[in-house]
Amino acid sequence: MAASREEVRRLGNQPISEVTPSRRDFAQYVSTQRSELAVIAHLASGPTLAQRDALIEYARACDDAEIAALAVLTEPDGLSTADMAAVAAAITAPILRDALTIDPSQLYHARLHGADAAIYPAGVLDEATLRGLVTVANSLHMASVIEVAAETELAHPLALAHVIIGIRCARADGSLDLESAGRLAQHIPSTYPVIVLPEVSTLAECRAVRGVCDAVVVGALLHDTANLAARVRQINEA
Repeated sequence: MAASREEVRRLGNQPISEVTPSRRDFAQYVSTQRSELAVIAHLASGPTLAQRDALIEYARACDDAEIAALAVLTEPDGLSTADMAAVAAAITAPILRDALTIDPSQLYHARLHGADAAIYPAGVLDEATLRGLVTVANSLHMASVIEVAAETELAHPLALAHVIIGIRCARADGSLDLESAGRLAQHIPSTYPVIVLPEVSTLAECRAVRGVCDAVVVGALLHDTANLAARVRQINEA
């Protein structure tokens, strides 16, 4: 949260005249009515500027493998927003900015750099703030992913229409807490698309969440294969 607050401070006076609406429907790409698993490739840490060609090559390979979307972790722990913009310009799949958004200025900045969806933390923001962010996102044709980590955080997201629920049940090391995620998903109506935000690390985890969520975020499970398209099919068929 400290990084998000610092970003808001920096972006306070940014011009927004060059921001254009998204033309890629993130929600449509990741919504499956829980009948299969949409694969969101995770770009979590990346090459330096000199290695941007390799980053774009990998993103294009993911796009060719028919992933549903890319989730791009941005600074301070991941890629720059300039890197995200370069990736967005090179592919057809929509982009989820994997960083906590708490203020409209971040939405404009993310959209200016190619993002088609953003994440808002329900555990930190009140309903009025969440509703305001969703309204701004809608005006930019961006999808709103509302992050929840516990059942107690569901009330405000479920009071909103046309949002996606992002489950962030993680262990201390950041890995997916599969049992907690499964329990939480059971409390989300089927009318809301659900994404499991911590990376799934095995096909067994994919099988475990199949039928209770729409999409999974996949990092190493894609990086560690020479055949991305085959791995995407394996995840879909898990």
